[in-house]
Amino acid sequence: MTFSPPERDWKYILKIKNDLLASLCTRINHESMDILREGKGSEYDRYRALYRHIEKSDRIIGDCFNDFKRSNLLMKLIHLQFHQILKDEHVANLSPETRAKLEALAAF
Repeated sequence: MTFSPPERDWKYILKIKNDLLASLCTRINHESMDILREGKGSEYDRYRALYRHIEKSDRIIGDCFNDFKRSNLLMKLIHLQFHQILKDEHVANLSPETRAKLEALAAF
């Protein structure tokens, strides 16, 4: 049996989705600037480090936001929480059922 989060959770997450994405992108952009600012190695070394960072970041964005639909909301919430985008205050606004499911899955 699959878990389908209540509609109120879906509506709440849709409401904050753009803020979550903006928060993640801000973090990615700051990390990118840090890579370039560090000045370690050659220009090419910094380019390669930045490229690897962007590739990794793109996978995280995909895990958290691509194919964003209610039927896979629980998986998206798990990814958002794992990547520290979904904060405790966001989780507190979810239904008790969804919070319990997230807590059980976080134990793994």
